[in-house]
Amino acid sequence: MKLTTMARGPGATHAHRRWAALIIAACLSAAAAATAPAPASGGAPLLAHATDLGPVSASSPVEVTVWLRLHDEKGLDSRLEAQQSGKAAYLSNAQIQAQFAPSAADVAKVSAFLKAQGLTVTGVGQGNLYVKASGTAARVQSAFQVELHQYNFHGREFRASARSATLPPDVAPLVSSVGGLSTLGAQPHIARNKLAASVHFMRPSDAEGMAPRPVSASASPNGSVFSGQCFFGQTSESFSGKGVTASYQGNRYGADITNTADGTVAPCGYQPSEIQTAYNLTPLYQAGLDGTGTTIAIVDAFGSTTIARDARVFAASMGLPPVNLTIVGTPTESNFSTDPNAGWATETTLDVEWVHAIAPGAKILLVIAPTNFDSDLFAAIATASATPGVVAISNSWGNVESDTDVASRASTDAVLKMANARGQSVNFSTGDSGNFAIDLGYIDVSYPSGSPFATAVGGVTVALDSNRHIAWQTSWGTNLTEVADRISLGSPPIDPPFSEPLGGGGGGGGVSNAYPQPSWQRGLPGSRRLQPDISWVADPFTGVEYIFTGDSAGDLFIGTIGGTSVACPMFTGLWGIATQRAHHPLGNAAPRLYQLPAGAITDVTGAGAPSSGNVTGTIHDANGTEHWNTWELAAPLSGAPTFVSALYNSPFSTRWFVISFGLDTSLPVGPGWDQATGLGTPNGWSFVQAFAGD
Repeated sequence: MKLTTMARGPGATHAHRRWAALIIAACLSAAAAATAPAPASGGAPLLAHATDLGPVSASSPVEVTVWLRLHDEKGLDSRLEAQQSGKAAYLSNAQIQAQFAPSAADVAKVSAFLKAQGLTVTGVGQGNLYVKASGTAARVQSAFQVELHQYNFHGREFRASARSATLPPDVAPLVSSVGGLSTLGAQPHIARNKLAASVHFMRPSDAEGMAPRPVSASASPNGSVFSGQCFFGQTSESFSGKGVTASYQGNRYGADITNTADGTVAPCGYQPSEIQTAYNLTPLYQAGLDGTGTTIAIVDAFGSTTIARDARVFAASMGLPPVNLTIVGTPTESNFSTDPNAGWATETTLDVEWVHAIAPGAKILLVIAPTNFDSDLFAAIATASATPGVVAISNSWGNVESDTDVASRASTDAVLKMANARGQSVNFSTGDSGNFAIDLGYIDVSYPSGSPFATAVGGVTVALDSNRHIAWQTSWGTNLTEVADRISLGSPPIDPPFSEPLGGGGGGGGVSNAYPQPSWQRGLPGSRRLQPDISWVADPFTGVEYIFTGDSAGDLFIGTIGGTSVACPMFTGLWGIATQRAHHPLGNAAPRLYQLPAGAITDVTGAGAPSSGNVTGTIHDANGTEHWNTWELAAPLSGAPTFVSALYNSPFSTRWFVISFGLDTSLPVGPGWDQATGLGTPNGWSFVQAFAGD
């Protein structure tokens, strides 16, 4: 669902524009007040909003993952509570296997059932956590008493069952859930077809539905290509054409689109050294705290066939030490592929490069899932978690919470609990669609970031000053209002200006419909699990540089990118450094974040953003002269008390926009914890030193 301002024809008035802004705001407010619907016949609530296209072919091949229940899960829960309070030690793989993992006898019984149903058992998972099997849709439906149908949701087709799996009484107590019945994989930007292949990342060009125009990668050490300055002084721009003249005044965002010299290319983008300076990480490296001795795991689907080379070049060109990278699984995608899953190659690239940018001394373990189905991704998490030395696992992907059911959450939570019991933090990005109302038509949050056994990492917009220190931060929520068309057309004014709410994306957050409030969030509003827990750089318009292989000839390119997919690997790298400082595992990060001393996390309130200089304009046409104030040009505001707007000349389309920051749908930003930024952003040195005496 795309919301735009009303078209303005003859006789339109200034009041019409005001009504348009009010209608948009009302739509967003109504969506924000809604909750996810109740499950339909035991299935995921999202199916209530999808179109049923009818039964799948009985001969269609289906692979299922039957997740087994843990032994003594209540005992594991008690152990986790004791660990969080410092009253119990973390467990080894052998201890977890002996005390809580499903047994070989459980596996044998479930396997025998599957074979008796005519299915082929194809494998047993790490620690006996699951059994994989395959067969025709007809045999799967018979085995689990489900009806597999094809569905369409906002143009995306997938397979699912509106009925939960049913098992015979002698097998059911051993099974937690059956994965693979649904093919709606981990891609939360469901309604944004231009981002269908991406996960939790965005590039500035994505806001216009255009392919990025990367520039050749520089090989100079510690050298950036894109401008490290995103915001400039005030400017005035005038446009004319088609009998209309318009003028706008206010802040300027983005470097000149004609710039070609390294360090000046439009619009802007930060290199590692700039982020390291801005977030007070440099003193850590000077003290020898860079993640050395730890292993950071990354889980992605499909992977990138060129990741080893891309990461090696990124490290060399950005003045970082070589990457110590181990890959488990087979990468199958590339950044230049036309395959629908090619976005995962970009995801893999930025994940590896930005874990390394933050924790350059850490080993990186990249575990590739063969598909983006939850079952395969959580199987990859289980593999990463069981690998010796892993202290944290970064996951820049997810589904909306309404695409999950109780059984599937129980299975995935079991994997997370076991990782927590080992002393590991499993971190997830919270998504790039704000409260999801624009995409879904109802409010939702991202999952698995909302699990109480995960750490939810959200996103911010950040502006740096000339010394690469933070000038201001606010919540990531970027509206775009087009005010002039392409330069090739003479830059004629858009009359009236065309608004795209959240056109530049927004950090996910909000209130869970599935989980009660964990003990470590008590004192925050309500009685449900809240996210995010913490945030970091995510706005693609104040994003970071990454290097990738851009064509089949092997040419290297550099681009800018953002999304909570950047924030999550960055935070996971920092958690590795904190673990190095503590000299022992720290467990799930989320509970510890709410106990840190003042100064370890910088509260993001939005109040420091400069509201002076926001854009105003005047349009003169056959109907007369009308003035557009700063609020109308930034609409919809969704009740945000402060925001920053600026004039922006896109280097991709060459159009002119008013770009507005700090407008994250209905998610408020303010003092203390908030639904847009959580507790805030880490202050590198103080954050890590808080664990010195842990």
